[in-house]
Amino acid sequence: MKSEASALLRRVEGASRVGDGAAPAAVRGRIGDRPVQVAVCGVGERAARRAAERCARLASQGACGRVVWLGIAGALSPDLEVGDLVVGRTVMAPDQPSIGVDETLVGAAAARGCRPGVLVTASGLVVTASSREALWRSSGSQPRTAVDMETWAAARVLQRAGIPFAAVRVISDTAADRLPSWLERVSTPGGAFPLSPVVRGALMRPSALVPLAKIRLRTARLGVRLAEVATSLA
Repeated sequence: MKSEASALLRRVEGASRVGDGAAPAAVRGRIGDRPVQVAVCGVGERAARRAAERCARLASQGACGRVVWLGIAGALSPDLEVGDLVVGRTVMAPDQPSIGVDETLVGAAAARGCRPGVLVTASGLVVTASSREALWRSSGSQPRTAVDMETWAAARVLQRAGIPFAAVRVISDTAADRLPSWLERVSTPGGAFPLSPVVRGALMRPSALVPLAKIRLRTARLGVRLAEVATSLA
């Protein structure tokens, strides 16, 4: 999301917008002495595939040598705390083959404070402690496991294209955090929230939105941590 990427976008020197009309607009510029493109893919697997396909097109033109995927994630394993950085050594999704990522990039991220672990991609929000525990156990109950909604879809495209790839996620909420359970019911597979059910849920239990507001407020601070790692890996 744009809020997660804003700190990184501010670090791009000589930034100019680019776009091909078939993918999210990106910003082209430099971080240090390296040319980079930064794009905000959006939420969900479809958006992730679309952005990854753009990277594959750039790679086929010699304009993309590696991809670092960034964003927030929820903890599945109880050993992760808010603010922890996880670099996926393994990327998983329910009923899909696991995908390994570029070990050189994983090692580089680990040297900068990221914890190698497992990223599990879910098709919808996983917000309750019980559903997170169930997903963690079905994914192997491994330490340093987090959940998001995009990484596996992007990794699949980039793996097939032969592009070195790493995914770094910063933890926005722990496995024990309690978020409104009705969010799982009203969210679409792409992670969107139809307005009417959200408004209805908020009116019935306004206090249930407090945890979401806390995560929203954390996002800017967590985005700075992501930007620091991305800058060092550029």
